[in-house]
Amino acid sequence: MQQLTLEWAAADQHLSQTVSLQQSTKNPGTIRVGRDATMCDVVIKHPDPTIEKTVSGLHIEIFFNPEHHQFYLRNLTRDRQPPKRPNPVVVDGQKVVMEEVPLHVGSQIRLGRMALQVKSIDTQPVPVEPPAVPIYQRVCGNPRTPHYHPLTYDKLNCDICGYVMQGATLVYPVAEV
Repeated sequence: MQQLTLEWAAADQHLSQTVSLQQSTKNPGTIRVGRDATMCDVVIKHPDPTIEKTVSGLHIEIFFNPEHHQFYLRNLTRDRQPPKRPNPVVVDGQKVVMEEVPLHVGSQIRLGRMALQVKSIDTQPVPVEPPAVPIYQRVCGNPRTPHYHPLTYDKLNCDICGYVMQGATLVYPVAEV
């Protein structure tokens, strides 16, 4: 499961939030962070409005790069049109405007005057069950209840109902509930 936990302080409160890419997010496949709850999965609030206003409504996006098997961060304020300017992000002391930077456990993220830390990262792949493999079976010609037999069944009539055996048919296994 690809998930990470962010931790930050707002006044005297220590806050944290774990977000998984397998959950429903505002933009599928990404985790959006900022102060606007309608656009962000992780909403940064602070009791002091002068501090909170330094975080953009939609500030950053965190995504999982399967090629590198790790989380990356991109600044979503980079495409602002003048007169607005990008609101820089600082990750582990590096100013991030246009680039995408990898995140690690312990990474420090600065959004305006708010500091966040990556507390934990889980990049274990989600187990996927292999698809059911269809098989060929022989089927009898019973119109009400056809009976299926292995492809090696070589009799001309069905042992169960006596109907003539027709050709082979492709059968998809049904998942048990």
